[in-house]
Amino acid sequence: MQENGIDIDRLVRQYGSLVLKQAYFYLKDRHKAEDVCQEVFLRMYKKQPQLPDEQSEKAYLLRVTINLCKDVLKSAWHRRVTPMIEGYDAPHPQNGPEADAVENEEKQLLYEAVLELPPIYKDVVLLFYYHDMPTGEIAKVLKIPEVTVRTRLMRARTRLGTALKGRLKDEA
Repeated sequence: MQENGIDIDRLVRQYGSLVLKQAYFYLKDRHKAEDVCQEVFLRMYKKQPQLPDEQSEKAYLLRVTINLCKDVLKSAWHRRVTPMIEGYDAPHPQNGPEADAVENEEKQLLYEAVLELPPIYKDVVLLFYYHDMPTGEIAKVLKIPEVTVRTRLMRARTRLGTALKGRLKDEA
């Protein structure tokens, strides 16, 4: 459906899985992630923002996704209700042949460690490594200075290294 220049069907086809994965990384609940994904595209349809190119569309959608996820995590409902099913049908951070590689134990440990990072570090790691965004674009999406993005990436890598060393020792 295209109205006022925005082709929502194309956006859903092009960015739907990206938005869903980003929401899942935040919420760790597939149903809530699907709800956020739907709300992201609904807002895009209602607001009809004038975005000059595909990179701007992607950045806008990721920013709205992150904000909605933060709203869900702050909600009283989320804080008071314990999820009944943990780890349900988690989407993998990659598609195609790479999805098979995610199954190996080291990548699974890394994936879990990324999910446990505080949101400020998780944001930059997900955008940089899983969405292949350059630090300048991440700075625009998160509305922070580019040097802050680089600092958070460095600190996230340090935290991930420490977490992975601890997990590998526990398994040995």
